[in-house]
Amino acid sequence: MSTNTLSAGLSLKGKTCIVTGAASGIGEAVARIYAQNGANVAMIDFDRARLDRISGEIAAEGGSVLPIFADVCEEDAVRTFFKQVNDTFGSVDVVVNSAGRDSLAPPVTQVTLEEWNKTIGPNLTAVFLCCREAFVYMEQQAEGGRIINMGSSSTRVASGPGHSPYRASKHGMLGFSKNILLEGMHKKIGVTVLNPSHVKTPMTEIIDKGLYDGDLVAYTDGWLDEKELKEGIHSSCIEVDNVAWLALYVATRTPDVTIPTIALYPTHKAHRYGMEV
Repeated sequence: MSTNTLSAGLSLKGKTCIVTGAASGIGEAVARIYAQNGANVAMIDFDRARLDRISGEIAAEGGSVLPIFADVCEEDAVRTFFKQVNDTFGSVDVVVNSAGRDSLAPPVTQVTLEEWNKTIGPNLTAVFLCCREAFVYMEQQAEGGRIINMGSSSTRVASGPGHSPYRASKHGMLGFSKNILLEGMHKKIGVTVLNPSHVKTPMTEIIDKGLYDGDLVAYTDGWLDEKELKEGIHSSCIEVDNVAWLALYVATRTPDVTIPTIALYPTHKAHRYGMEV
């Protein structure tokens, strides 16, 4: 089912949305569906070539886009692009923190500080920087705003051995999001964490290749069943359009609705994650 069909009846006309990691994966899908539904979309990414290509495609389809080449881990860069977006469109209504990094890491005794920081930076520090700046602008707006942070099913279950930096970053992001939700509640600022399981994106394809090139059986330690070992992790992925549609749904809710978290699992794997969100 296309995002056009899924998003029928939802509109972001006149709203300004910032999407980080917007040149690929979940961020790209969110940027596309937001533009299709009337938003002014500021696309933030540090892959300049892909950013220019994707934003050009969206603009050619009639979307209102502002591509911004920036590193969301840099404090000054975050301040600068928020100001640029507000100056250009007059508001900051929705912020989607989709930029992130997944990686295979060795056992914890072998994880270097450099590897740790490479994951914590985009997955947690960048979320803090963007949320802090979002609050600065949203607090001044009569209608407040919406912040959507991309979490992970690993906040519910262990994502497998070798993921300690990634899982720590996502748990930290979830806790941080819950706290600022309370801070923003009386200022009409909503904060939602979307927790999808494995999603078909370029980033997961890279991770999968790393699994296949290594000792997959030893790495998963029974985490994947025989069918998945043969067919690959993508046999149990959810489609990126489903995540994008939920990001659209949350973004179009009125300020009186609070949505702390939403979990997304493939139905035939839900038992592995449990039914809590």
